[in-house]
Formats: sequence, C-alpha cells, structure tokens
Amino acid sequence: MKLQRLRRRSMFHALRWLAGRLASGGMETLRQRGERLGRWHHRLAWRQRRQLVPQIQRALGLDSREQAGRILAEAFAVNDRAVLEILAMYSGAVAAEEVSRVCEVASLDTLDQALEHGRGVVLLGLHMGNGVAMATALAQRGYPVHVVFRESGKISPGFFEQGLGSLGITAVNAKPPGPGLRRMLTVLKRNGVLFILMDQGMKAGGVEATLLGKRLNMPPGPAELARRSGAAVIPALMQGASPRWRFKLDTAQFFERDVPLDAAVENLTQIMQKQIEKQPQWWTWHQRRWARHPFID
Repeated sequence: MKLQRLRRRSMFHALRWLAGRLASGGMETLRQRGERLGRWHHRLAWRQRRQLVPQIQRALGLDSREQAGRILAEAFAVNDRAVLEILAMYSGAVAAEEVSRVCEVASLDTLDQALEHGRGVVLLGLHMGNGVAMATALAQRGYPVHVVFRESGKISPGFFEQGLGSLGITAVNAKPPGPGLRRMLTVLKRNGVLFILMDQGMKAGGVEATLLGKRLNMPPGPAELARRSGAAVIPALMQGASPRWRFKLDTAQFFERDVPLDAAVENLTQIMQKQIEKQPQWWTWHQRRWARHPFID
C-alpha cells in the first residue's frame, strides 16, 4: 500500500510539472497533449483494460467487447486531458478568461431561477471531462461559485485553495466532515453555488445506492445539504468535449427534510447513471472506486 501511494504521489507531481510546462502553449496545446497522453496511458494500462472492458460491457449491456474497448479508450483520452488541464489551471499559468473561452454552459436560466429562491444551489458534477472549467466559466459570468474538495495525501497542502483562488473560485474543504458540512451550509445560506462531485463510492461511510449494476456507498453530501437547507440540486451534464467543453444544467431537484436520505441519494445516483449510460465514452471508468466492487448477482 505504501509503495502504491508513493507511486501515485510521484505520478501526480510528474503530471503537475508537465502541465506547468505545457501551460505556456494555452488551452489548445493542453487539449492536444492531454488527449495524446490519454491514448498512451490507455495503451500501457493493459491490466486495467483486461479488468474494465468486460465490466463496461456488462454494465451497459453491450453486444461486444470491441464496443466496450472503444468506450474505454475514449474515456482515457478525454479524462486524462481534463486532468492535465486542471493541473495547469491550478498552477496559475492559465488565465481564467482563457479557460472560460473553451467551455460553454447551456440552460443558465435553470441556475438563475434556482438562485431566485435565495437558498443556494448544489451543482452536481460527475468525473466527466473538465468540471473545473465549467465552474470557472460560471465564476467569470459573475456566479458565486464554490468548489468542494477533499485533501489527499499525494497533494501538497494549500494546492486546491491556491489553485481555485487563481481562477476566481472559492475552495471549500469537506474535511473534517462536521466542520466541512457547516462550511458548505454557510455557502448555501448566503445563496452561493456549491460544485460537488458525487459519482465515486466512498471508502468508508456513505449511503448504499446502485450505480451501473453495483452497490456502492455513495456520498450523501449533496442530498443532505439539500434536505437541510432547501437548496436546489442541479445536475451539470456534459454534452461535448471538442473543440470546447460543453455542459448543460439539468432540471433542478428539491428534497424536503422529511424525504429519507437513502431515497434522495438513490434519486441523484440514478440521474448520474442515466448520464453515464447516455455518454459512457466520457465517464472516468478507470477511477478505482467503481471497478473494484462486484456486480449485484
């Protein structure tokens, strides 16, 4: 385990260095090099391919492994590009204005109408493309965007706060859980927008829900925040990757206090599953927290 952590930490710092070097070429250079990096990553990750291709085929009910293989290859290219871009953005070497130009966000009226209620918005994201670019584009339009993050042992302290701050976004630390929840509720009380990712199972805790044929402990945060604050939950759905990132804000979801937490979590999980099933080539299948779980028999 220690060797794996060391390897992941080393890879992170190597990517961070590379992203900083490539940032001078702008977002187009990062797009091209990131996709190329993803294609090489896919070729070299033969163990992951052997594990994931049959799982993707089963999860999506595909006729052939070839279809699943093509989906996985595209997922590597799109999401490794996103990682490289985000690291470059956090380095401060890419201006927020440039990031905003390579990201389109449709259905902003959904966000405007939700903010009129004065109880804030939970913007629900997935590990699909560059969601931080979307948050940056919204911040550039004047929306009070806050991005929720969790500290990681492989990342230097202050990395998220400094990087997001350089893009005009406030970072909100989700840890420790109690103070983190209070910080997020404060943002919503002030009618802010919280961008949260929810599509990875938790190592500990969470609420059981079904995602793509597997029972996972899903993060309860977005549902719990909505139940406590009355905030709207708006799924941010990816619609395109090239030449620009394109996102669309989906129908707002509301959860009263008397709605059971597990029902609210299942509701949001199914919204995310439908998006993954619609655009499976853009989801990060090679993140570890879905693949390691068994299918429901």
